[in-house]
Amino acid sequence: MKVLSRFNKPWLHFVALGLVFYQFQLAMFPEPKPLVGPLSEKRIASLTEQWARSTGRAPSPAQLDRFVAVELDQDMLVQRALDLDYHLHDSIVYQRLILNMKFLQLAEGKSDAELFKEALEMQLHLDDEVVKRRLIQMVEQRLLANNLPPAPDSAELEAAFIDRKEALKRPSLYSIEHVFFPSERAEEMFAAIARIKVEKLEVSAARKLGSPFLQGHRFIEQTPDQLARNFGQGFARELESELNVSQTQNKANAISPRWLGPIQSAYGFHYVWLTSYTPAREVKLHEVKQRLMQDLAYLANKEALRCAVVALRAEFDWRGSEHMASGEEDLCK
Repeated sequence: MKVLSRFNKPWLHFVALGLVFYQFQLAMFPEPKPLVGPLSEKRIASLTEQWARSTGRAPSPAQLDRFVAVELDQDMLVQRALDLDYHLHDSIVYQRLILNMKFLQLAEGKSDAELFKEALEMQLHLDDEVVKRRLIQMVEQRLLANNLPPAPDSAELEAAFIDRKEALKRPSLYSIEHVFFPSERAEEMFAAIARIKVEKLEVSAARKLGSPFLQGHRFIEQTPDQLARNFGQGFARELESELNVSQTQNKANAISPRWLGPIQSAYGFHYVWLTSYTPAREVKLHEVKQRLMQDLAYLANKEALRCAVVALRAEFDWRGSEHMASGEEDLCK
């Protein structure tokens, strides 16, 4: 009875009743969620215009819906950043708003702190794209930090290696020097090549029989793609073909330095001195493990962030928008 008498106090009854009423009020009259959307007609028209300007055609209805969804998500992230007062404590936002005030010629005789306060009062942070991108970045960092995915395991690493084995293959490498003959000197080319062979000229001496080449005359450990950027795709293919023919004729396993060509490029003809060649080969897992780990971590972080953004939508009111009907919620369960 003594225990019960301790609870027989008017003030305690008042506190308990207050808590009950408070919980009842929260259940029956929850605080309204922050409202996101709908986008104004002006913003939708701007999205349409940006796409048309970059592609030369109007976006399809599905594309436009996706653009609008992205904009709404960004608005949501900005709103969350503002709710957390990120704009009040970030140095990048601070400096950007001060810069904007100076650009507007409103800085005379005022300290940076005063300019920042006035910029906030003028709500410059709500319309500045740099500030908005910074706020979005900070919220994304917070979301990801709270939803970090586990590191890729050995099974995922092995599966990624098998899936990308062909793409990860080491390309062949060519180290070459060349004598260049522009198209207008094609008739002189064969006589020059004959002299190089008869006199067994060194590359430096042989080069004097040709013409200057803008990209240079020496290329070390170049992949076919790199050669194609300097000479054109046709050159890279013909160089490989010439090497295969030469190798077959010599019936040797090792590739020794030799002359190949002439080989035509987008600029003219080239008599090529092959210094060294490393054939393409498949890689071992240990050679690309770090790269695969980084790629898998990047993809996992990207997916974790996407799902965190999807989850965050539940904390906002999307009235007037079809954004929530995207089906992404089911993919993140």
